Amino acid sequence: MGGALMARDRGGATEALMRVALGIDLAIIFFGVLVVRGLGFYPEVWVWSAGAAAFVLVLVILGTISTSVGKIAGHVFHALLLGLFAIDVAVGLSGLVPIGFWLFGAIRGPQLDRGTAED
Repeated sequence: MGGALMARDRGGATEALMRVALGIDLAIIFFGVLVVRGLGFYPEVWVWSAGAAAFVLVLVILGTISTSVGKIAGHVFHALLLGLFAIDVAVGLSGLVPIGFWLFGAIRGPQLDRGTAED
Protein backbone atom coordinates (compact mmCIF):
# COMPACT_ATOMS: atom_id res chain seq x y z
CA MET A 1 0.00 0.00 0.00
CA GLY A 2 2.91 2.38 0.61
CA GLY A 3 4.06 2.74 -3.02
CA ALA A 4 0.65 3.68 -4.40
CA LEU A 5 -0.04 6.31 -1.78
CA MET A 6 3.32 8.08 -1.83
CA ALA A 7 3.09 11.83 -2.28
CA ARG A 8 4.33 13.19 -5.60
CA ASP A 9 6.98 15.91 -5.51
CA ARG A 10 5.28 19.14 -6.56
CA GLY A 11 8.48 20.86 -7.68
CA GLY A 12 8.50 23.80 -5.35
CA ALA A 13 7.57 27.43 -5.71
CA THR A 14 9.28 27.95 -9.07
CA GLU A 15 7.22 25.33 -10.86
CA ALA A 16 4.03 26.36 -9.07
CA LEU A 17 4.42 30.00 -10.11
CA MET A 18 5.32 29.02 -13.66
CA ARG A 19 2.25 26.78 -13.84
CA VAL A 20 0.09 29.74 -12.80
CA ALA A 21 1.62 31.83 -15.58
CA LEU A 22 0.94 29.07 -18.11
CA GLY A 23 -2.66 28.81 -16.91
CA ILE A 24 -3.06 32.53 -17.48
CA ASP A 25 -1.51 32.01 -20.93
CA LEU A 26 -4.27 29.54 -21.79
CA ALA A 27 -6.95 32.07 -20.88
CA ILE A 28 -5.16 34.86 -22.76
CA ILE A 29 -4.87 32.66 -25.86
CA PHE A 30 -8.56 31.79 -25.78
CA PHE A 31 -9.79 35.35 -25.35
CA GLY A 32 -7.07 36.72 -27.62
CA VAL A 33 -8.23 34.48 -30.47
CA LEU A 34 -11.76 35.81 -30.03
CA VAL A 35 -10.52 39.42 -30.07
CA VAL A 36 -8.26 39.00 -33.10
CA ARG A 37 -11.03 37.15 -34.93
CA GLY A 38 -13.39 40.01 -34.15
CA LEU A 39 -10.93 42.61 -35.42
CA GLY A 40 -11.03 40.95 -38.82
CA PHE A 41 -7.39 41.69 -39.70
CA TYR A 42 -6.58 38.09 -40.62
CA PRO A 43 -8.50 35.23 -42.25
CA GLU A 44 -10.50 33.33 -39.69
CA VAL A 45 -8.81 29.99 -40.44
CA TRP A 46 -5.38 31.54 -39.69
CA VAL A 47 -6.58 32.97 -36.38
CA TRP A 48 -8.11 29.68 -35.20
CA SER A 49 -5.11 27.64 -36.41
CA ALA A 50 -2.56 29.89 -34.73
CA GLY A 51 -4.63 29.93 -31.55
CA ALA A 52 -4.93 26.15 -31.51
CA ALA A 53 -1.19 25.75 -32.12
CA ALA A 54 -0.37 28.18 -29.29
CA PHE A 55 -2.82 26.41 -26.97
CA VAL A 56 -1.25 23.00 -27.68
CA LEU A 57 2.25 24.46 -27.27
CA VAL A 58 1.37 25.84 -23.84
CA LEU A 59 -0.10 22.47 -22.83
CA VAL A 60 3.15 20.76 -23.90
CA ILE A 61 5.21 23.28 -21.94
CA LEU A 62 2.91 22.76 -18.96
CA GLY A 63 3.53 19.02 -19.14
CA THR A 64 7.31 19.45 -19.28
CA ILE A 65 7.72 22.37 -16.87
CA SER A 66 9.51 20.17 -14.33
CA THR A 67 12.42 19.75 -16.78
CA SER A 68 14.98 22.32 -17.86
CA VAL A 69 13.75 21.95 -21.46
CA GLY A 70 10.24 22.90 -20.33
CA LYS A 71 11.51 25.97 -18.51
CA ILE A 72 13.59 27.08 -21.51
CA ALA A 73 10.62 26.51 -23.83
CA GLY A 74 8.54 28.64 -21.47
CA HIS A 75 11.12 31.43 -21.57
CA VAL A 76 11.14 31.35 -25.38
CA PHE A 77 7.33 31.25 -25.58
CA HIS A 78 7.01 34.27 -23.30
CA ALA A 79 9.64 36.18 -25.26
CA LEU A 80 7.62 35.46 -28.41
CA LEU A 81 4.49 36.81 -26.70
CA LEU A 82 5.97 40.27 -27.11
CA GLY A 83 5.16 39.81 -30.80
CA LEU A 84 1.50 40.31 -29.90
CA PHE A 85 2.16 44.04 -30.10
CA ALA A 86 2.48 43.56 -33.88
CA ILE A 87 -1.20 42.55 -34.00
CA ASP A 88 -2.62 45.29 -31.80
CA VAL A 89 -1.48 47.32 -28.80
CA ALA A 90 -4.36 46.10 -26.61
CA VAL A 91 -3.62 42.49 -27.49
CA GLY A 92 0.07 43.08 -26.72
CA LEU A 93 -0.77 44.64 -23.36
CA SER A 94 -2.84 41.60 -22.43
CA GLY A 95 0.22 39.46 -23.21
CA LEU A 96 2.23 41.40 -20.63
CA VAL A 97 0.18 39.89 -17.80
CA PRO A 98 1.42 36.30 -18.20
CA ILE A 99 4.90 37.58 -19.08
CA GLY A 100 4.96 39.41 -15.74
CA PHE A 101 3.82 36.31 -13.86
CA TRP A 102 6.39 34.20 -15.70
CA LEU A 103 9.21 36.61 -14.83
CA PHE A 104 8.08 36.70 -11.22
CA GLY A 105 8.09 32.90 -11.09
CA ALA A 106 11.48 32.67 -12.80
CA ILE A 107 13.10 35.23 -10.49
CA ARG A 108 11.32 34.88 -7.17
CA GLY A 109 10.57 31.14 -7.34
CA PRO A 110 14.18 29.95 -6.96
CA GLN A 111 14.63 32.37 -4.05
CA LEU A 112 11.59 30.88 -2.33
CA ASP A 113 12.82 27.35 -3.08
CA ARG A 114 16.23 28.09 -1.53
CA GLY A 115 14.53 29.46 1.57
CA THR A 116 12.44 26.30 1.87
CA ALA A 117 15.47 24.06 1.41
CA GLU A 118 17.29 25.80 4.26
CA ASP A 119 14.46 25.11 6.74
